[in-house]
Amino acid sequence: MTSQNEPVRRLPNMQDAGPSELAARDAATMRLRDVFGLRGYDRAETPILEQTELYIRKSGGALSSRLYDFSEPGGFEVSLRPEFTSAIIRHAADNGATSGSVRLMYDGPVFRYADSGDEDGDKTRQFTQLGAELIGPPAPSADGEVIAMSLEGLEALGLGNARVVVGHVGVVMSALTEFGISERAKLFLVTSIDDLKNGNVDTVTEKASALGFIPDVVIDDAQAAADRKRIVSTIEKVMSEGFGVSLGQKTGSRTPEEIVARLARKLSQADNPADFKRALDMLSKLSQISGPAAEAASAGRYVLANAGISTDLISNLTDVLASAETEGADLSRVNVDFGLARGIAYYTGMLFDIYAGDDEEETLGGGGRYDGLTRALGYDRNVPALGFAYNLDAVIGALSITSETSDEVTLISPSESGSVNEAVEQARKLRASGSRAAVDFQSTNEGQGA
Repeated sequence: MTSQNEPVRRLPNMQDAGPSELAARDAATMRLRDVFGLRGYDRAETPILEQTELYIRKSGGALSSRLYDFSEPGGFEVSLRPEFTSAIIRHAADNGATSGSVRLMYDGPVFRYADSGDEDGDKTRQFTQLGAELIGPPAPSADGEVIAMSLEGLEALGLGNARVVVGHVGVVMSALTEFGISERAKLFLVTSIDDLKNGNVDTVTEKASALGFIPDVVIDDAQAAADRKRIVSTIEKVMSEGFGVSLGQKTGSRTPEEIVARLARKLSQADNPADFKRALDMLSKLSQISGPAAEAASAGRYVLANAGISTDLISNLTDVLASAETEGADLSRVNVDFGLARGIAYYTGMLFDIYAGDDEEETLGGGGRYDGLTRALGYDRNVPALGFAYNLDAVIGALSITSETSDEVTLISPSESGSVNEAVEQARKLRASGSRAAVDFQSTNEGQGA
């Protein structure tokens, strides 16, 4: 009889996994757990379902727009996990990871919605992540460990041509700070780095003009000085009368007068258009530098020097690379890209993507340093932390293997064995010896007794 109902199909971009795919995933997972375990990483597991707030505190719009979020019966706004890092950091912080080093690894499914019209519309909405987080140690030695381990794990799986592309948000932000521009201006430039990398300087300039970073009317020096004098007077009055704060009190390494003057400058001046343009020019050149580690670092120093900025800013990056080499990474498989923009609102220092050979169409994973995450999640202090994760499905695809399930199953025919009971007994003995065996019930003759 024909069913009148249409078959219930898989959701778009969701994938089934059969025996061979699961065998390959299991084998890769066990191998990577062994590699990470030898470096002192222990397993942790967090819920698949978490409060949505956990994922939007730090990640921003890029990830929040891809959440599977809904209201659960208890009234919480929840999401299927799109990644592990935030939950692992929450777990570590709740369990006292405030000093020393904590090394945790994890694996499991993550979920990211992608509409067919999106840039990532052809990607699967569920995939398996396997990664590790190193909580506690600061850069650069810890950064080198994580980069080296990401390559070491892929080597253990047989992917010897894997390589990483390293960027550094800290270098970019420190360089922009040298121009004396506002935090708002720095944020604008950093979030425009992808456009600058692709040579779209005019597009960024037009946006900057629309936002007032390059205004048509500029406050002259006399007006700015008058504004500062008025603001200084107001601030001093508030400090001495409004809050009862004496200007003679200790205020760190700067005198109260210096603090007042600095605040006055910030309040009386918009971003200097000339400084903003210099910062834009520097970043447009820096963001286009990519290539072998040593060559890119040298080119980065040249751009900073030409902009009148200390080349010492590159030292943290070069120290990270040196640490990775000490940890066993082959630097010929490490490139530097100052225009690497993925997750730039999330990371605070080094960040990197992982690729198979020269193919840069699809990453196998990535990671970086995110020292501000614990405070963003509501804890009372920042804990240095970094980590990375593989897209395990992409890794297995890059291996080009067709794993088969372990040994073939021996089927025992009841008709050949004499009875179902005898066939069951034979299959039991084979399984007891470690062989896969099952009864072939389809070969049972109709009406045959036991």
